[in-house]
Amino acid sequence: MTALNVAVYGISPDDIASHQAFAEKHGLNFPLLADVGHVVLEQLGFWGERERDGKKFMGVFRSTVLVGPDGKVEQVWNNVNFQGHADEVLAAIQAIVK
Repeated sequence: MTALNVAVYGISPDDIASHQAFAEKHGLNFPLLADVGHVVLEQLGFWGERERDGKKFMGVFRSTVLVGPDGKVEQVWNNVNFQGHADEVLAAIQAIVK
């Protein structure tokens, strides 16, 4: 995203070693932040009770936050499905950096 002068970060409750392995496996070129205690995730409202296959558990709500050049939140995507999501975010970024 350097061509658009945009910083990208990922955050999850996984530890640093897990993030390093994930980034290498998927060829990620942006930082992954470790919030093992999910303090930041809770403050953002991205941590809470989830359900899968009839079982409830605490976990991350996969979300994306777009912060504009002025530091204000431009858009939030909740319950993100990774397929096609990058294109949607890129279009939103291009709309605000013009």
